[in-house]
Amino acid sequence: MVNPGREIPHEVTKLTGINNEMVKDAPAPQKALAKLKEFVGEALIVAHNAAFDFGFLKTGFRDNLQQEANYQVIDTLGVARVLLPQLKNHKLNTLTKEFKIDIGNHHRAVDDAAATGKIWQILLNKITERGIHDLEGLSVLGKGASQEKLRSRHVTLLVKDEIGLKNLYGLITLSHLKYYYRQPRIPRQELIGHREGLLIGSACEGGELYQALLNGASQEELENIAAFYDYLEIQPLGNNEFLVRNHQVQGFDDLRQLNQRIVMLGSKLNIPVVATGDVHFLNPEDEVYRRILMAGKGFDDADNQAPLYFKTTVEMLEEFSYLGEETALEVVVKNPRMIAEQVKFMKPIPDQLHPPYIEGAEEQITDMTLDRAHELYGKPLPEIVQKRVDKELKSIIGNKFAVLYLIAHKLVKKSMDDGYLVGSRGSVGSSLVATLTGITEVNPLPPHYRCKGCRGSEFINDGSAGCGADLPDKICPNCGQPYEKDGHDIPFEVFLGFEGDKVPDIDLNFSGDYQPRAHKYTEELFGKDNVYRAGTIGTIAEKTAFGFVKNYLDERNQKKRNAELKRLVLGCAGVKRTTGQHPGGIMVVPRDADVHMFTPVQRPADDVKSDTRTTHFDYHSIHDSLVKLDILGHDDPTVIRMLEDLTAERQRDTPG
Repeated sequence: MVNPGREIPHEVTKLTGINNEMVKDAPAPQKALAKLKEFVGEALIVAHNAAFDFGFLKTGFRDNLQQEANYQVIDTLGVARVLLPQLKNHKLNTLTKEFKIDIGNHHRAVDDAAATGKIWQILLNKITERGIHDLEGLSVLGKGASQEKLRSRHVTLLVKDEIGLKNLYGLITLSHLKYYYRQPRIPRQELIGHREGLLIGSACEGGELYQALLNGASQEELENIAAFYDYLEIQPLGNNEFLVRNHQVQGFDDLRQLNQRIVMLGSKLNIPVVATGDVHFLNPEDEVYRRILMAGKGFDDADNQAPLYFKTTVEMLEEFSYLGEETALEVVVKNPRMIAEQVKFMKPIPDQLHPPYIEGAEEQITDMTLDRAHELYGKPLPEIVQKRVDKELKSIIGNKFAVLYLIAHKLVKKSMDDGYLVGSRGSVGSSLVATLTGITEVNPLPPHYRCKGCRGSEFINDGSAGCGADLPDKICPNCGQPYEKDGHDIPFEVFLGFEGDKVPDIDLNFSGDYQPRAHKYTEELFGKDNVYRAGTIGTIAEKTAFGFVKNYLDERNQKKRNAELKRLVLGCAGVKRTTGQHPGGIMVVPRDADVHMFTPVQRPADDVKSDTRTTHFDYHSIHDSLVKLDILGHDDPTVIRMLEDLTAERQRDTPG
């Protein structure tokens, strides 16, 4: 036991069972640490989760003995992670149960130390069985640790230019697809490899620099850590007030000293120090929404919200006034401006459309369109048909949409050839080219009669019929065959714009059984690394937000007027909840482009077992930059019967 010279907080007594009475006759920290130093001598120190405990030892040596605790340390937590990867976690309790060790009184120093010693003996036997007999060999063994279980720290990444933007997107992809464990994470070596064009900040109290300060790292260790960063961050005292509540520091004076040490580090290493806010909401009063949402997720301290609102320059200067007027101005105004000036103006997503390329797409679409038009309406084409074809082809080819029509044509043809029916909807209903290339059954021309024999036609332009189905039956005057009735009178401009420059929305409804094969065929056309499922972002609906608000108020026996209740609900609604995928949306990246020009990539809902890759950005954000194909599945029996009837009719009507 050690007498800390102050009252032991109730929370500490609750955790450890140690109270003021038990330490009243114990030695003071200086005397206890001197005895410990003598006892340890030149030996190695073995500890479980060593960074935590050894941090206190370092601080104690520095504050009480005015010297550094320069010991070699072995962490049984890290060793256990390497040797026992099958365990769910590697806490002291977990290992004692695994090895059937009686831990005695957990959180009491002598019992924890005894348990750690027994665990180390078992681990040491496992190490020597592998032929390792020294610290160097143990260090090599440590490099084989599963990255999943390694502790992660926060960093801030700012993008300076287009190279940095691409590197950032690449890192986000890696963090989701390769290194995801409970949350997206980036190994340091990957960050170093993708560092060009990025500025790396030391982040909040969750960053390694701040944690090293809390853990009592030496000046040399702090300088080695800080040297990795392009700028160091300090934050308002209220952001880290929870450290006072948790008794990790004794008070606000300690928080000020931590920030001052970061400022001194930056000054010594010539690294700019920047005052940042870790902003989570815009205005001070908005904290109530975060409080409600965190309570809904089970956070015990949800009602102790840090003031993470967007502070004004005046507020930030007041916040850091203890640094002195000149230093406060430097960290709040000058250094942030210097950082901002390094960031170029750029857009995170390109404006212009980048369609995939299929050689000869324009010629193929033109030839298919004219061949089918002549097959239906003869040569020369009626003036109304010729004008419509010319107008559409000019817009489609001029705006580089031919490849979209060709893709849709290939998908429909493949499905039909494989014996599966396809229904279409969307803007293709207003395109005669889509009709003539077999993408849709809908003929957008005005109502008309068409003869399958002589290919003669009569168009009704007086408004007497809404569509071909409304026309009375009629016989072709030239060859005596019954006329076909067609046309739905849909102008090209309805869905595709006055200039025909809107990206076509082509929705194809495949059989539910065939939909995966259609997706696979798309990958065959463009390559697996160029085809991704369209990502979606799920937000909290008003009904769900109402549940969060109601539960929060009920648990605290609070009553609110309906107007206030509605305000709280609207404040929580629309917040991101999860990610997902469009039921049939496929985003296609051109072969000569990298997906990270447009978006990072992830799995839907961060499901590590899923083989599906989605765009990290919601598809609405990138649909003007990348082509989106809607390859939908439909198993509704009514729709299936309708499609079967339609296909049977089509097969009867198509010559040959």
